[in-house]
Amino acid sequence: MKRRYKKTESIFDAVGKQEEPPATATAQEKQKFAKDKLIYRRLFQNLSKFVWKLENNSTDNTAFLENDVIIYQVEKWKLLHFLIFHLRNDDVIFQKSNFIPNTMRRSTTRRFLVVFLFGGLLTYLSYKVGTSVISYTSLEDIRDRSALQARVQSQLNADRFVVNPKGQACLHPDLDANDPVLAKFFSPSSPIVCDSEPDWVCVSEGKVSECNHTAQKHKQIECTYNFLERVSDFKTNEMEPIHANEGEPVSLRSDFFKVRCEDANGEQWSNIMAGIRKDDEVRRRAGKNHLPNDALGLNVLIWGHDSLSRMTFMRKMPKTYEYITEILGAVVLKGYNIVGDGTPQALIPILTGKTELELPETRKRMGSKAQHVNVYPFVWKDFQDHGYVTGYAEDCPGIGTFTYRLMGFNEQPTDHYMRTFYLSAIEEYSQHLEYCLRATPRHKVMMNWMKEFFTMYADKPKFAFSFHSELSHDNLNKVGSADDDLHQMIYFLQSQGHLNTTLLIIMSDHGHRFSQVRETQQGKQEERLPFFAFVFPPWFEQKYPIAMMNFRRNSERLTTPFDIYPTLYNILHFEGPGKGNVKDRGISLFKEVPLSRTCMDADVEPHWCACLNWKPVDPNEEIVQQAAEALVQHINDITDLERELCEILKLDKIVWAGKFLPTKGLLQFKKNADYDGFVADMSDQTTVSIELYQVQIHTQPGEGHFEASLKYDVTTKTFSIRTTDISRVNKYGQAAECVEETQEQLRKYCYCKTQMT
Repeated sequence: MKRRYKKTESIFDAVGKQEEPPATATAQEKQKFAKDKLIYRRLFQNLSKFVWKLENNSTDNTAFLENDVIIYQVEKWKLLHFLIFHLRNDDVIFQKSNFIPNTMRRSTTRRFLVVFLFGGLLTYLSYKVGTSVISYTSLEDIRDRSALQARVQSQLNADRFVVNPKGQACLHPDLDANDPVLAKFFSPSSPIVCDSEPDWVCVSEGKVSECNHTAQKHKQIECTYNFLERVSDFKTNEMEPIHANEGEPVSLRSDFFKVRCEDANGEQWSNIMAGIRKDDEVRRRAGKNHLPNDALGLNVLIWGHDSLSRMTFMRKMPKTYEYITEILGAVVLKGYNIVGDGTPQALIPILTGKTELELPETRKRMGSKAQHVNVYPFVWKDFQDHGYVTGYAEDCPGIGTFTYRLMGFNEQPTDHYMRTFYLSAIEEYSQHLEYCLRATPRHKVMMNWMKEFFTMYADKPKFAFSFHSELSHDNLNKVGSADDDLHQMIYFLQSQGHLNTTLLIIMSDHGHRFSQVRETQQGKQEERLPFFAFVFPPWFEQKYPIAMMNFRRNSERLTTPFDIYPTLYNILHFEGPGKGNVKDRGISLFKEVPLSRTCMDADVEPHWCACLNWKPVDPNEEIVQQAAEALVQHINDITDLERELCEILKLDKIVWAGKFLPTKGLLQFKKNADYDGFVADMSDQTTVSIELYQVQIHTQPGEGHFEASLKYDVTTKTFSIRTTDISRVNKYGQAAECVEETQEQLRKYCYCKTQMT
């Protein structure tokens, strides 16, 4: 059928505008047609956006090619790799394409058309990328590790802190999840809609078989299973197919497999699926009898999401947040501060206790000098050596933590390893609805795999690390679609008794790094303050009350990824509670983190430090007078409903005042200046929009001594105060006896009129 396009249409408009399917098409064919159309339309729309960014000299140096959810930096060779990959995999793109006529799909003409089409586009992009001010080649390629370490050390010593009068060196900003400056970037999360047809086969306890509901609709089903085995971190292999007749269960030969089924009517269904293979060797090796005498005996489950600040987790995952904090009693680290840019700089210290520069060379581009990351002292190795079953899952192989820039693993790092699944699955995403694998949202595949991991090894100690990126790496809002499912996964673990023996950690690597968000003061602060929470079994606090008291104290203090490693190590070798040494870069959170700890003590470079720098302010300054008057007014507002009993207070004097501001380094940081994310470009000039003041005042009558923190909005020139941020620093004695029994919450604010007589 001849294609007809308007002459005014661009190539991006034309591609994907194919004719409607024939009237004789089946419902399944129509669904496939619509799916194909969506896929190719999206691909070319994103290429169009990319060209627009180049033409407009956008400062965003990342092009998001959403197809396959692989992120390619703006480099010609990566775009070329993207196109070559799909040209080599005709079944993924072009064989399935409805905008290429059937007669051309496997012909020389078809290949010529495709090469001509994309060749022209590449030529244009090559020119634009080569001349663009955002060229990725502008980053420094520092290969000498000693030179790189020297640059990092010079950045570390840039700022020093003044300890505020309350003795806590690092006071983090009190951020607002509903901050109006950032609110414009957030919107409700749209639900993920997958196939209405349920999966034909189900995985459970090491076997795959026909689902119970399948037999009601489909008769005489025959399925073929192709199990997947790992060759390397970049290649998988399909085993010999296994055929199964209706109702016949098949034991998993590996954790992952492709399946294709057909019923008696010729209807077909296929998918790629994940489970946990019954591994007798692992079961023989693992067991509680191998635990050290000083071990706490807890399983460890770390569940991570890419690019979620603490505030964004609260915004987008409210159901999960409420469940873990209100029901499970989670300890949320409010002062958890990143120590570098990107996921490797967040996860390597957590899992090894060291930085990338302190470990052997593993960067791909260093060629023969680079080793595989198996050389790292991962904490899961210690757990495995002491009888734990280990698992590791990460969902975006194109940007893997240890495979995007680093060499990856030559030997499988853990007993169960999900990269093998995603390497194969990503090639099939184009055959499914967006964010889906048939009837299942893709994020639930990882959740179900983790549930199966805990079920299969219910009697064994377990260490599992899962890191999900697809919904949150490129998008501020999409991760909210997984809130219900994450809540349900945690509820499953709790209801099945797994959390009674497990330390559950819900975390992120860093906040969002989109350029527009980074331009705001709070956006920069949120980037440095990711979500990190611990859920302990209910009995733990009863058995170790001081350790849990330290954990809660530490939730308000400066903590970093370096602290997580010794905390995890203490699960194997519990040293008991106590006070941490401020000179130690990593402090177990079972010990009390010193109040005097600074970013320099914790090895956090100034431009990554979210601590507010304290500066004394002259009490006679007008802004301090305004702050003090605002505080007195707020106290009077609190007692206003009992004005017949309580006197109106007046400001007597200002004892002292201080001002907290983000560090100079934070305000000046713009982006990375080197390929590996260690050297900072400090050319930014972020405007301070919120200032935090602390004042101590005396009021009359009654000689009340109050201390409070107040936020000052530089734009509106107004102060805001929370009642919970006001402290009474002297005794009120009998001054509040008139409200002592009826309005006890007013005791520290009310000076009774009866005291005046």
